[in-house]
Amino acid sequence: MPPPRASSADPQPSPAQIATAIADFLAQHPAAAVLEDGKVLFDLRTAKHEISTAHDRCTLHLWSSDGDARNMVRRILSVEARNNSLRLQTQRFGQSQSKLLELVADRERRTPTTRETSRTRYLRTLERILQREFPDWKPEAFRTAMDLEKSFGPAYVRGSLLRGNQAWAVIGANDAETATTIDAILTLGILWLHHCREHAGGRRLYQGLKLVLPRGTATLTLSRLAWLNNEAAQWELYELSQSTEELTLKDPVDQGNLRTRLIHHPDETAGAERFANAIQQILALIPPSEHHRVDQRLRTTTELAFLLHGFEFARARVVPSSTNFEHTLAITVGAGPHETPLTLATRDQLAATITELFARRRAFVPTTDFGRRGTSPLRRIGSAAGFTAAHSRSNIATSPPPQQNPTQDPLYRAVPERWLESVLRADLAPLTRSLAPGPNHPATSQPAASANDPDPDTLGNRADPTSASGWPIHDGSIVMSGEPRVSDELQPAPRAIPRLDPHHVYAQVPAIAGASDRGLLDLLGVTADGRLAVIELKADDDLHLALQGLDYWIRVRHHHLQTADSATGLGEFQRHGYFCGIELSPHPPRLYLVAPALHIHPATELILKYLSPRVEWNLLALDERWRSQIRVVWRKHSNHP
Repeated sequence: MPPPRASSADPQPSPAQIATAIADFLAQHPAAAVLEDGKVLFDLRTAKHEISTAHDRCTLHLWSSDGDARNMVRRILSVEARNNSLRLQTQRFGQSQSKLLELVADRERRTPTTRETSRTRYLRTLERILQREFPDWKPEAFRTAMDLEKSFGPAYVRGSLLRGNQAWAVIGANDAETATTIDAILTLGILWLHHCREHAGGRRLYQGLKLVLPRGTATLTLSRLAWLNNEAAQWELYELSQSTEELTLKDPVDQGNLRTRLIHHPDETAGAERFANAIQQILALIPPSEHHRVDQRLRTTTELAFLLHGFEFARARVVPSSTNFEHTLAITVGAGPHETPLTLATRDQLAATITELFARRRAFVPTTDFGRRGTSPLRRIGSAAGFTAAHSRSNIATSPPPQQNPTQDPLYRAVPERWLESVLRADLAPLTRSLAPGPNHPATSQPAASANDPDPDTLGNRADPTSASGWPIHDGSIVMSGEPRVSDELQPAPRAIPRLDPHHVYAQVPAIAGASDRGLLDLLGVTADGRLAVIELKADDDLHLALQGLDYWIRVRHHHLQTADSATGLGEFQRHGYFCGIELSPHPPRLYLVAPALHIHPATELILKYLSPRVEWNLLALDERWRSQIRVVWRKHSNHP
């Protein structure tokens, strides 16, 4: 039987329970290994480890003892026992993005030789089962060969089922693969279907895609499958028990309880009062000229983080006192093994460390003016403070440490997605502003709009000008800034791109889905017409950008559709403290996928074409100098009016 699905009512394990589960597993399996994406990071027969539950969180510290000085510290968010292994949802200190690690009983289970053997055995098993289950169809050209040009790796068995000139593309993964690999199968499946159709040469008609997943692992893929375009292809998902060779067709409509829950948004005003002393102490370590660069993020009602362009460098926590029933304020600087309590004895050393961080992690002023930037209201907890993006107000008089290229500094390059998130939280306007003006069309000033604004212009910006020399953006094409229109008669009517409300934007909203889900969507906002906006950010190439964004869109839609409170009329988001005072539209959310132009994976646009027309998406490509200033250089969108 497949394991039970988690529901929103399931209690979360305490740090002590998580630590006990890990300790028990390691006690039973002294030859265990730690894996990430199938690669062995630590062999615990030689490596050392320490489990801590200090500060009301479970922390796993791993380090090597064979002279190569490897060291890793992770906060453990949850554990899941499966197939003689323990899957750990982890988080690096100073980052909000989670990552899956796997504790396996024996590292030999996942050596290259055993991986290849298990995949070859699975290929033969799958061919035999498909021949039995579909006797009128012939399996052909099943393989696991790597094809990096097409993004196909050896973890997936792929091939075709043929009957005359009819065909199905097939892709499968065996139960020895990691949860991350299994959850990524739909992206690779769509690419495989497209590849098969391109190379059919008109001889065969590929009806659609059949996916074969291990039993009990289809939850996330099923939720995605329900939002693909049934006009573009037929989609079928099967779960396979390799021990019994039983193949079961799964219905995307029947997904059971969607694995998602909301956490109440903490009151930022109350948080500012509760942590006033901590804020004063941390800001005292920072030169006054740099205070505007500090982003204060209220994680929970008892924890406040201090960040510099998304990099967490200090935190304050309300913790129980060890001597009485009262609570005390604990302030630390640094992360992981370098996290140091702020005391009179450590104050000067920590101040010097923070000063060096602020000098090395700063954006460099570009030589080109990208145009006028909008302004955002001054906020402290919950946003970077200031009237424009924090990075654009950096004091560049302070020189970084001597080096050939400051942009190669590890502190500059760390957590780029969190840096991008901090920039956009401070100023969302560039995402829905028209493309940069052409030579003869200077940008005109537009007043900032907020949700439910009665002004008619809140319907949106016009991204497609009507003049022949404008900056066209239309369905199914990309036109760069300043490029002339071929003919006005051939272009569609201008398309409204609603402005994002700068006053209501939330970061790190929990959206718990599958085993390898990151667990947090990047930004959640609302457009001027009251539609929710899911904003998925990437700073580096990611083949799975489109479907990860879809995951969060599905969960936001799910919460938005929950029945409003009969007494107050508020929906689930508003009952949890989000979008207070905003009348949200009953329409589904909009999805915004945002990444630097040179880091949008070539397959992203292809994947988006297979999404259901019910998903309204926008793909926004940023200028590569986004740390200095946000500028959308091209934009694509779904075919919505």
